[in-house]
Amino acid sequence: MKLPFLMQRRTLAIAIAAAGALMAGICLEPSGLLIAVTAACICCGWKKGLVAVAAADLLAGAILFWPASAAAEAPVNLATFVATSAGIWLLVLVFRSVRFYDRVYEGMRPSVADIPGLGWFAYPDGRLRFINPAALSFVGISAEEMRHLMDLDDVSWFAKFIHPDDVERCLVNWRHSMKTGEPVNEEARVRRHDGTYRWFRDTAIASRDERGRIIGWYGHTQDIEDQKKAEAALHERERELRLLVDTVPSLIWLMTPEGLPYYFNKRFVDWAGVEPGDAASGIGQALATYAELIHPDDRADALALFHQSFAGGEPLSLKYRLRGKDSWYRWIDSRVEPLRDETGTIIRWYGVNLDVEDEVRSQEALRLADERLSRALRAASLSELSVSIAHELNQPLQAVVANAGAFRRWLSADPPNFEHAGRIAEKIIRDADAAAQVLGRIRALFTQTTDHRNLVDLNAVITEVCELTADKLQSSNVRLETDLDPSLPATRADHVQMEQVVFNLVRNGIEAMQVVDAGSRALRIVSRCRGDDRLEVEIRDHGPGLSDLEKIFDAFYTTKQDGMGMGLAICRSIIESHGGRLWADNVDGGGASIKFNLPIRATEAGAEDMKSPTGSVRSREAVRASPGTA
Repeated sequence: MKLPFLMQRRTLAIAIAAAGALMAGICLEPSGLLIAVTAACICCGWKKGLVAVAAADLLAGAILFWPASAAAEAPVNLATFVATSAGIWLLVLVFRSVRFYDRVYEGMRPSVADIPGLGWFAYPDGRLRFINPAALSFVGISAEEMRHLMDLDDVSWFAKFIHPDDVERCLVNWRHSMKTGEPVNEEARVRRHDGTYRWFRDTAIASRDERGRIIGWYGHTQDIEDQKKAEAALHERERELRLLVDTVPSLIWLMTPEGLPYYFNKRFVDWAGVEPGDAASGIGQALATYAELIHPDDRADALALFHQSFAGGEPLSLKYRLRGKDSWYRWIDSRVEPLRDETGTIIRWYGVNLDVEDEVRSQEALRLADERLSRALRAASLSELSVSIAHELNQPLQAVVANAGAFRRWLSADPPNFEHAGRIAEKIIRDADAAAQVLGRIRALFTQTTDHRNLVDLNAVITEVCELTADKLQSSNVRLETDLDPSLPATRADHVQMEQVVFNLVRNGIEAMQVVDAGSRALRIVSRCRGDDRLEVEIRDHGPGLSDLEKIFDAFYTTKQDGMGMGLAICRSIIESHGGRLWADNVDGGGASIKFNLPIRATEAGAEDMKSPTGSVRSREAVRASPGTA
């Protein structure tokens, strides 16, 4: 019968002992008490077993000397019972105390020997008792040599096979485990049979008997040389990465998932004079060092964007001024990116600050230089414009001269023709006024002042230019067609510059058609809205078209024999300075189209009043009569 549980075995022993004691009492025969003695010695240990022996001897004496059954041999029988009970206690004590682990070890020895790796077993005092063949083969000694070492003491094995730098530490930890019973977990370098050392991890646990006493130590030694090399390589890479991060010309900082800074690289520390612990309270929190470094004028907006980025988990890029350790503020380009794990959870934020102070200053210097260049380009085109001015003034001045002669002839007639003379006088006034407008426009162009931008009606500008070029259109036999949007809103711009652009484009269109048949010369001007925020003007001719749509806007590039190539370059510069765009296209069927757009920047007040009063479609046939005739 198998009784696997200790409680069941003890219950059975108590029952058998009680039955023996009951039989001894009923039969007045003390031998039944020996069963109770045996049960107590086996189940309760030697101390309680000894108490049971004494109690049984007293009961046996009481039974043997009971008056009803007293006999002459009672003393002898009592002595025999006492000796028998003492013998039973001694035998149980001896055989119960046999070291159970010896029998277990003998049974387990083949399995321990077959364990892959270095396996071993030690006595409770720390002396090695058994090492498996794999361990013997690794250290390169025989079983007899190892047995000799194990019988000496608990130090010889360590001194012979453990690296000298690790011996003392291993012995201290090993003796601590033997004293406290704590498991062994130690890493040390073990000498191989060829004299080289490899890293191993020793793990051992104590084997205990049912009383809790340590009866031996079972251990296993695992080769971790490759792991150590990998860890060393990882540490070296981490060191190199830290060195790289500390030497790159950028201010790098790390933040927790909540946006709390916890690391600044060396360049950041040197630049701003902060330490990683200084910003533990985080972005925007009380005593937040980083927040205090941001320029007061930029701080609120920058912190708001930081909080927005951290809350939404989105990358951020912004520019603001940051104070260095010299107390000077410099412009930096700050960019933060989240690092996520495989589930998408943010585990940290990476931040990099690029010092762009020099770039910002360069851009400002470039802007100022661009303004100076723009003025210089205007001056550089003075020669070309001088020819253009002479050409533009030539027509109205010639008309003034011709009309003045006609005026004199009508007055010298006999009788004087005052009606014709009056009409000629009006033409003289008109031509003189046109010459004055040309001079005024050129003078404004070269005035060394900033642009004067007001609400401008482009339809009105187009109409003025068409009137100024009427004679040019007439002499060149060019038919003018306009399609101006009456609801075109006003925009804030420089009136003189807008007039210059339109005038230049109209003149180029007229000149481009000089090489085509006179019957097909037509110039079309269109104004329109593009969406809610742009207006567009198109000037289309029926000339031969353009050979290079982009190069024509380059400075000093020209297709004219007497041109300097500055007109379109200046026009593009003016349009782009107003936030617009100027471009060219060739038209199917012949001709070219020049377009420019401008943003609508009219204010609410007065914008309605500035809309063009002109019609949507206007057509004008050029007058073919020569100027100056009556």
